[in-house]
Amino acid sequence: MKVSKVLGFAIVLALVAATSAKAEDVTLRLGHAVFEKHPNHDTAVRFKEAVERISKGSVKVDIFPSRQLGDVKELMEGVEFGTVDMTVNSSSALATVEPSIDAFQLPGVIGSYEEFAKLAVSPAAKAIMATLDNQGIVALGLYDGGQRHFLTVKKPVEKMADLQGMKTRVAPVRLFLDVWSAVGVSPTPMAYGEVYPALETGTLDAVEINLTSIESEKYYEIAKNITLTGHYFWPSFLLINKAKLEGLTPEQQTAIRQAADEIVEPQVMAVAALDKQIIEDLKGRGVNVIEPDAQFKQDLSAAMKPVVDSYASKNPLIADFVKEAQAIHAGKPAN
Repeated sequence: MKVSKVLGFAIVLALVAATSAKAEDVTLRLGHAVFEKHPNHDTAVRFKEAVERISKGSVKVDIFPSRQLGDVKELMEGVEFGTVDMTVNSSSALATVEPSIDAFQLPGVIGSYEEFAKLAVSPAAKAIMATLDNQGIVALGLYDGGQRHFLTVKKPVEKMADLQGMKTRVAPVRLFLDVWSAVGVSPTPMAYGEVYPALETGTLDAVEINLTSIESEKYYEIAKNITLTGHYFWPSFLLINKAKLEGLTPEQQTAIRQAADEIVEPQVMAVAALDKQIIEDLKGRGVNVIEPDAQFKQDLSAAMKPVVDSYASKNPLIADFVKEAQAIHAGKPAN
């Protein structure tokens, strides 16, 4: 009888242990607002593969692309309030929450994809990302969606005078209004999902956009002139709800952070390679690809520089990031 009771108790313990082990496994829902050809989807896939490998399957990720869980704003709010576990979303979407995030998209500050990959893991970048903890969000990593250029429906842009008064879509962020007002266009804040019909109907003359978005959203069907200004990059965060992250086991949290760090450089450099391919593809689709001359570049930089100086002077975290970027550009990391 005693043996039977002991055996029964052992079976119960084994069942409890098995149930507990199974309960520790987690599947995270990750949504983003772009189509599957976009680098943000590539970031999501790279993270999924890395975290599932590192965690040995303890952490799984289900990806919901193409605004299935909402557009940019809805996804940000979803992660903040916990209705969405994770998102890969443009850093600009959080600039109204944390002003120092503007550092990542100041025009002319980051010089190349190689510099971006180094800056993404720099102390200055990490300090800015850490500020989001106060919002119930953890920024696990900084990635890229591609350098931004100037795409127009009709009139090609080859000099500063061509930009004047153009109705140009910008993301609804103060920084971009300041930058493009300084340049002389007519900046028009608009949600990402509304850009295609606005270009099609003539509500917009132009959009400042990355090549990967031109390809994934098929803007080339309407807008036939792209000027390769490369004025700033389009960084994205891999974000997770803070309470969700802290509710996982220490091992799972470590796997998530390790996976996020591991994919930074390969993701960024993959975008650099993709840009070169897309330029050739756009030419093949009949798009007029314009390489700006030295004078245009100089004039554009001069128009944007006061905005950079103003933002850096008002925020020490932005100033530190600009300093770090300048040091990396010179081959001498500041920290």
